[in-house]
Amino acid sequence: MSSPAIAPVPGQAADSTPRSGLPLLVAGTLGRAWLWFVAGCLLITLVPILFGWRPYLVLSGSMEPRIHVGDVVLAAPVSSAADLLGRVAVFVDPAKQGTTKTHRVIAINANGTLTTKGDANPTADSTPVPFTDVRGLGRLLVSFAGLPLIWARKGQWLFVLLFLASLVLAALAVSRDRDDDVEGHADDDGPHGGQLLTLPTGVGGAGSSTIAATTPLDPGVHMGRPVRPDPKRVRGFAALPVRRIPSRPALRALYIGVLAAAVAVPTTSAAFAATTKNTADSWAAGSWTYTSTVTGLSPWLYWKLDETTGTVAADSSGNSRTGTYTVNGAASTAGVTQGVVGGLANNTPNLGVTLNGTTACINTASTTATAAPVALTEIVWFKTTTTNGGKLLGFETPRTGVAVAGSGGTYDRMIYLDGAGKVSFAVYNAGYFTISSSSTYNDGKWHMAAASMGSGGMSLWVDGVLVGTNANTAGEATTGWFRAGCGNLAGWGGSWTGPNNPTTTTNPAQNRPFAGSLDEVTVWASVLTSAQITALWAAH
Repeated sequence: MSSPAIAPVPGQAADSTPRSGLPLLVAGTLGRAWLWFVAGCLLITLVPILFGWRPYLVLSGSMEPRIHVGDVVLAAPVSSAADLLGRVAVFVDPAKQGTTKTHRVIAINANGTLTTKGDANPTADSTPVPFTDVRGLGRLLVSFAGLPLIWARKGQWLFVLLFLASLVLAALAVSRDRDDDVEGHADDDGPHGGQLLTLPTGVGGAGSSTIAATTPLDPGVHMGRPVRPDPKRVRGFAALPVRRIPSRPALRALYIGVLAAAVAVPTTSAAFAATTKNTADSWAAGSWTYTSTVTGLSPWLYWKLDETTGTVAADSSGNSRTGTYTVNGAASTAGVTQGVVGGLANNTPNLGVTLNGTTACINTASTTATAAPVALTEIVWFKTTTTNGGKLLGFETPRTGVAVAGSGGTYDRMIYLDGAGKVSFAVYNAGYFTISSSSTYNDGKWHMAAASMGSGGMSLWVDGVLVGTNANTAGEATTGWFRAGCGNLAGWGGSWTGPNNPTTTTNPAQNRPFAGSLDEVTVWASVLTSAQITALWAAH
């Protein structure tokens, strides 16, 4: 039998085909990603307020390239100044009351105030910050979330309008995208909006009775055009022919990926983990690592101790003052373990050496003695659990081994660890002058000991914190060589705590080799500032 023809829907051509859903799906995917990105920024900015955190909009580029204008810094309450050292803090600007500033804390001063610095600035801020003016510790960074506010503040209304237009267009694209399969018919109700059609009761039957039904359409007709019926039939009705849009899994995967990225990007906290410096163009700011900072301060000697083989300790100062790994004064690595994990997590490579504490030492390679520097700064990184103490760094004669004072032996300008694990800085100037820490550091962790002496006196820092000062301005006038990991300490027992005391007499000599790990041995023939030393600690 023949199937009746069906008139097309008014306003629709009889041979029209269903619209493709692919362009709308792509537009909807991009629209959803953009709206989720904006919503994610807002949520990550506002939700932490429930936990006491506060958002602050960045208005200047002093923390570039890690923190940019338009970023939002989320700051959490902080109860201890020690928690701020080396970290990004939000505080009331002491130079401009009523405004806040987001800079890195590079020093904790003796009076409890904080020295701060913008990562992109070549020098520290001129005015110290009282701890009571700190508004919080930077915890999260929401990148570029505040740009619309920046544009509005600057009167850049075109950018504001473009941003708002992007939201409207994204919302429109999402509303037009129907995330369902497009059937061969225009929709589930059919192109005729549910009109009554006359359908045959079967194929090849003799009867001619009809059944009134709504769409789906007669399998024998489609938009007024014959369609070859599917051979599969159920009680006389053919299975509906379906025409689907192209496969969606790839686009769905793309949408999920874009959405995940949009939500993840604003939550990065990398800006609070490292420092940078820039003296000119903020777009060309370089990485402010520990090594680049040391070399930027023009050291007199710099043994990084990154060697994995050989007896030479390279000098990275550019002054060719190499060291030699020795055992009992002879070049050897028999008592040295090279290539151990060092103290600088941000350095590549991060390597150091471990000394056996009995025969090993690192001596200056040159056999030509030099005059002891009048002004100097020394820094050495160490890690140990020993209770025997030991010399970490010092200036001594002879070049290797030890000798009795007054019989060819001198030893001065020393950083050492006593038996209890306290760090000391000691010089001799017609008497013993020593600064010692109150805390112990033989805890198996890496620490940075720094000492300076000059016209302003003596100072000792441990892990970037000033632990003591002394008014003495000079050491013994002598010649000799720098060494690390061993040396004479006879006579310095008066300030020694714990076992293995070297006594208060200079005869006999008291060699105190260090059992533990060393890294980044550095000497300057000048006095570094407290801000420079604490900045080095922050850069590790």
